[in-house]
Amino acid sequence: MIIKNTNISLPKIAVLGCGWLGLPLAECLVTLGYTVNGSTTTESKLALLKHKNIHPFLIHITPFLDLEKSKAFFNAEILIINIPPKLRSREGSYHLLQIDAILDAVAQSTIRNIIFISSTSVYSDLNREVIENDVVTINQSACKILFEAESKIRAFNHIPHLILRCAGLTGYDRLLIKHFAGKINLPEGNNPVNLIHRDDVIGIICELIQNDIWNYTLNICAPLHPIRKDFYTHLAEKFNFEMPIFLMEKSDFKVINIDKLQGVINYKFKYLNPMLFEY
Repeated sequence: MIIKNTNISLPKIAVLGCGWLGLPLAECLVTLGYTVNGSTTTESKLALLKHKNIHPFLIHITPFLDLEKSKAFFNAEILIINIPPKLRSREGSYHLLQIDAILDAVAQSTIRNIIFISSTSVYSDLNREVIENDVVTINQSACKILFEAESKIRAFNHIPHLILRCAGLTGYDRLLIKHFAGKINLPEGNNPVNLIHRDDVIGIICELIQNDIWNYTLNICAPLHPIRKDFYTHLAEKFNFEMPIFLMEKSDFKVINIDKLQGVINYKFKYLNPMLFEY
């Protein structure tokens, strides 16, 4: 359970990337009593952040960062990095330069803890449950850019950190059936899904911060894993989309294990089963 902290010495938090996940995360932190800096790349969004009691900053990392202009944003104790790489556009090296620029800014700031939002796409399909220690070297990773970004955070100046490997993010307006409706011969119909509702990601991050838990790499995923065919046909029926047709052949898969997370915090999931996610 997340409880508002009345401690007057709460750390100030900077959320780098107030988008689909970062904005409601920043809002949640504000409601818990934290002072929050929030960044956006869209000038018109500054007023929205201010309206939500988030101190707004226009930050562009292109991939370099104007340290003087961004100095006030990094005037905080905890930094949450939420700028996922555009892996499909082959901008991996660009993302690593962004991480370098961020860490250069951190080195000249008051930041003393870093949370990095990563992804379970670092794991290969091993045809079993995967745990955090399945990827500890770059050769074990299915996404070398993400692994390199994680490694930069871990190695930086011995700053306490959290690497949060999130499964597929969904909920609210992110209705995944839109990408599959009416399509036929979709692969991997018998594979388990690895998904997490946005509300639970936010709840987990807030609970980790409130409990002052650091220096972990943690998987974040819903505990249950229905197969793709069942999940997407359920969404099609529920939201009146044209039914997708899946192939049920055997194919490689992975199941994200969250035992480590559950050993670190006693978090009560709002949504245990992706079949029951709310949108």
